[in-house]
Amino acid sequence: MSVPEQPAPQQSAPQQWAWAAPAPVMQTVETEPLEYHRLLRGVANYRWWKPLLLLLLAGVYFGVFTVILAVGFVPLMMAGDPEYLNDLASGSTEIIDTQRPLSVLMSMLSIIVMLPAVILAMLTLGMRPVGRVWSVAARLRWGLLLRLLGAAVLALIAMTAVGMAAEIGLQAIVDPAALSEPPAEADRAFDVNAALISLVLVIVLVPVQAATEEVVFRGLFMQVLGAWLRNPWFAILIPSVAFAMAHIYDFWGLAAVGLMGVVAAWLTWRTGGLEAAIAIHIVNNLVGFGFMVTGFGGETAQTADGGSAGGLLGEIVGLGVFVWLALKIFRKGGHGRSRIDLVQVQAPTLQPVQPTSPQMQSQSQPPIAGQGGAAAPQADAAAPPSAEPREQPAEPQSPAVEPQSPNPGSEEQQRG
Repeated sequence: MSVPEQPAPQQSAPQQWAWAAPAPVMQTVETEPLEYHRLLRGVANYRWWKPLLLLLLAGVYFGVFTVILAVGFVPLMMAGDPEYLNDLASGSTEIIDTQRPLSVLMSMLSIIVMLPAVILAMLTLGMRPVGRVWSVAARLRWGLLLRLLGAAVLALIAMTAVGMAAEIGLQAIVDPAALSEPPAEADRAFDVNAALISLVLVIVLVPVQAATEEVVFRGLFMQVLGAWLRNPWFAILIPSVAFAMAHIYDFWGLAAVGLMGVVAAWLTWRTGGLEAAIAIHIVNNLVGFGFMVTGFGGETAQTADGGSAGGLLGEIVGLGVFVWLALKIFRKGGHGRSRIDLVQVQAPTLQPVQPTSPQMQSQSQPPIAGQGGAAAPQADAAAPPSAEPREQPAEPQSPAVEPQSPNPGSEEQQRG
């Protein structure tokens, strides 16, 4: 009785040290079309934690710039308006008072330093192009911005007219006697020179200040949230609440600011950029500060009780007009609202072929006809299944060309 021959033991592939492994082969693929709030997904080497690190790093830079600004402003304030800090601490003056131009300058610059903080944080993390914070075109679309500024002027005219009419109408219903009362006298004499200096500061700095707030609340915050949450409403509503809470108004004032924040954020998402939000913010702030500079309404400072029900009604009408005009201008201009970035992902690798013994090969071969069913090796052995060919790096395409689908196995597509 013969003992059946045992197949030779299969040899395993030699173990390869991690340090000796070949470098992964990278290939260039296109992202899916990314809307404005998702643009951080198109940066090189995106990781889920990078948006959070961007937010923290921007906060650190802002803190450093704020300290530098405060140190430089103390001697300027002591020389130009030494009583301001004492009056501010005692509550006898407001943070922004157009009769005290240095307060206007300090308040504006304390906001403007947020802009370089955001840009520097993006550069530090390699989130290029940093212009993605402005629009899907990776830049500020100046032509669109200028046309939207005209639309914002018309909207503010409607907003002011309806607001004043609504306020007078509500006052006539609630307290008719108040309409005949003389306006309250100012606590101090009106300084024309201080008003003119504040007016120049407002004209020069308000556009930068308004654009900075939009970069932070409708740019940075929206894109950080959008990197994690695909639904745009999270990126629209959450920063709008934070934007309202950053102001010092009463209920009506906070409602008006929150409404403007929601409209600005929605237009940012709908138009693929900050131009509409910047336009309405600039015009609104210029009108508001213009009223304070001239002392219209008896106030030259920004107070907490500046809002009203009539003003909120006027804002609803004015913002409705602006949304209609902004969408009309946007469609006519043919601007895009999404962006396709080129990102590097690891290319699929060839799978190693498992070695087989001669006995296993002979057992796997079918018998050849005419040889009594005896198993014999075939002339052409079956080739092992090979991996799919590695894709070549995708050629950059213009946004007008239909993009190719990204590699289904790439990390970017899985996270998208």
